[in-house]
Amino acid sequence: MTKYTEIMYPSGEKNIYPQKLCNYIYDRFFETKDKSPRILDIGCGKGTILKAFARNGMECYGIDLRDENNSEIIFKKCNIEQEQIPFGNDFFDAIFTKSVIEHVYNTDNFLSEVRRVLRPSGSFICMTPDWKSQMYTFYNDYTHVKPFTRKGLQDALLINGFEDVECEYFYQLPFVWKYPFLKFVPKIIAMLVPDFLKWKTRYERNTKDRKLIRFSKEIMLLACGRKKCQS
Repeated sequence: MTKYTEIMYPSGEKNIYPQKLCNYIYDRFFETKDKSPRILDIGCGKGTILKAFARNGMECYGIDLRDENNSEIIFKKCNIEQEQIPFGNDFFDAIFTKSVIEHVYNTDNFLSEVRRVLRPSGSFICMTPDWKSQMYTFYNDYTHVKPFTRKGLQDALLINGFEDVECEYFYQLPFVWKYPFLKFVPKIIAMLVPDFLKWKTRYERNTKDRKLIRFSKEIMLLACGRKKCQS
């Protein structure tokens, strides 16, 4: 599957969305900015997200099943289904993963490993497609194996030992992050615009999309939890 990233995410480095997303995540979830937090991106692909985090002064590490990376970030190849995360206990200040947990059969093992390498009080930030809004397109990616609802993802983190867990519906539309009162715009688009208008041609995924329409209809889940401090 050496061409997975190119086919599923064809925009690559030319897309300015990863930097906007990382800026938002950094500003929202990292209160202490007088040091360089050590962050791991699980399923880092080519490292686009990590490069964006690095521009916020973070010390960046990545793991992925496929070695599509370059020398700009600290990378280790890892099959999260079969192997331990190749770092020591309590190593990271934060762990981020986007569109990965839905590819994993053994959710409990995945979250157990996340908790192991995360330092006490460290943050785990997880993004995954919302099943309710994406049930008709979820399996367009044939490597998806487990969908999540908001309650399901929240409960998975709580059951696996995370605290202060929050899980919310998340629009991949930066103007909504900046002006939350404008959430009515994607809600109206999602109700009134048919699905086939998400794409500029009939070939989904490997062609250009109409981002406003697509990401108004395809909502993500954004969850955050902290590793419990040792008693």
